Amino acid sequence: MDESPIIRSPTEDERRDFIPLVDPKKRVKNTKELFEDEIAKQGQEAAKKKLPFAERAARNDFNDYYRNITQQHVRKYGYVKPEEIKPIKMDWAKYSDLKNFEVLAEGERFDEHLTKVNPGLSVMIKWIRYKYKDYENMYEVHEDGPSAINRARKARE
Repeated sequence: MDESPIIRSPTEDERRDFIPLVDPKKRVKNTKELFEDEIAKQGQEAAKKKLPFAERAARNDFNDYYRNITQQHVRKYGYVKPEEIKPIKMDWAKYSDLKNFEVLAEGERFDEHLTKVNPGLSVMIKWIRYKYKDYENMYEVHEDGPSAINRARKARE
């Protein structure tokens, strides 16, 4: 038995009662989704600048804000409408500011892949391990590959 769909034109009654599906491209993001997008963008910008980014601290600050707002809405209205929770205005610079970090260790490590790709060079990658103030989370920032290769070439000469 053929299970092809039945295709026909809708009647006037069906057209009047029709509610279109929400276009996923035009869907409005809620506060949490907007925060996730922004934290990913800020983390990438910090990585480009070769700075640590305290993602855990930013998430904790957002969670505190979100919890307080939802509790206020529940007390006031008895429920929470997600679209009424406004996005938080955060100072993203403080999560990658080196004044808020403590340097735990610095060093170099051997990179097998870059050494294999560049015969005759022994490529060492520099790294720095940081700790954000009042948090136990550690963040490592590594030197990028091209910089390490250039440094190895200069050292060989």
